[in-house]
Amino acid sequence: MKQPVIVDSVLDNKIVQVHLPNPKSEKSSTSRSFWKVKEKNFPARNGKSLEIHEGDMVEILVDPRGAIKAAFLMFIFPLLCFLAAYKVGELFFSIEPLLYLIGVGGLAGGFGLIALMRKIKGPGEMPEIEKILSHAEIQKWKSCHSACKTCKGCG
Repeated sequence: MKQPVIVDSVLDNKIVQVHLPNPKSEKSSTSRSFWKVKEKNFPARNGKSLEIHEGDMVEILVDPRGAIKAAFLMFIFPLLCFLAAYKVGELFFSIEPLLYLIGVGGLAGGFGLIALMRKIKGPGEMPEIEKILSHAEIQKWKSCHSACKTCKGCG
């Protein structure tokens, strides 16, 4: 999956800090600023040794398998932990509020396990920078990504 991002800083020749641009729209108030979503910076790898400067808009390649795995770990795994803890609790207790609390403990434990795995394994695989977008590609992206829901890119 390809995604245009903006370069915040060049850490060294192979690693840069980037963030997703925030398209604003006159037609819609569904931009990140409306929902108070904060911009998040993340590292990207410059494996092709492109001449990248702060403020450039580049296109990164995000591995879809990694995105699916991250979504599973973030949403499904804690729910499975809830169900597992609830079922184990049924072996020892029959009081519903207590079983619910045990299940919530399993849910919290699932989130804790994910946090621990991230601490141990690190942030995971970095996206790869594919190319630096030209001025024409940036203008095309800006005209298309106005949260208008009329094109493939933003709808």
